[in-house]
Amino acid sequence: MELNTSGKIQIHVGGVYSDKKKSIKRFIKRYESIDDRIKRRLVIENDDKSYCLRDCLLINEQTGIPIVFDVFHHSINNAGEELDKAFALFTKTWKRKDGIPMVDYSHQKQGGQKRQHAHSLDKRVFRDFLSQTEPYDFDIMLEIKDKERSALQAVKIASADERFKKL
Repeated sequence: MELNTSGKIQIHVGGVYSDKKKSIKRFIKRYESIDDRIKRRLVIENDDKSYCLRDCLLINEQTGIPIVFDVFHHSINNAGEELDKAFALFTKTWKRKDGIPMVDYSHQKQGGQKRQHAHSLDKRVFRDFLSQTEPYDFDIMLEIKDKERSALQAVKIASADERFKKL
């Protein structure tokens, strides 16, 4: 497809299988055995059950795999890092060749069960998120159920942000 190395394939680390340390070692060993053409494309994402940002950072230290930061997953499964600290950590995993850091954005469905994504963008929560992440430049992918409607609302809100105007 002749894409530069900023074209990425996003994956989760996977299962824990009763021993997270062994599972991380197994993931790294398997990663080391794959073709370099695939390695340059992979990014890992923190998840809501098994592998928090800190776990992904351990993998990054040994492999150099950039981390896609999932805001909602981090709100559920974290090692105590506040959002600003999490951004400071994950953005450093991205090198120039990897492109701009990527963020998956969503939030809890109001009144929903734990880990249930919201149906629509909560404008207030999204504005707060943009304000909290002001020092950082990143691409954002919405994981909201009513995709088009929420995307249009997010663009309208983000258009007041200087980072958006740089485009």
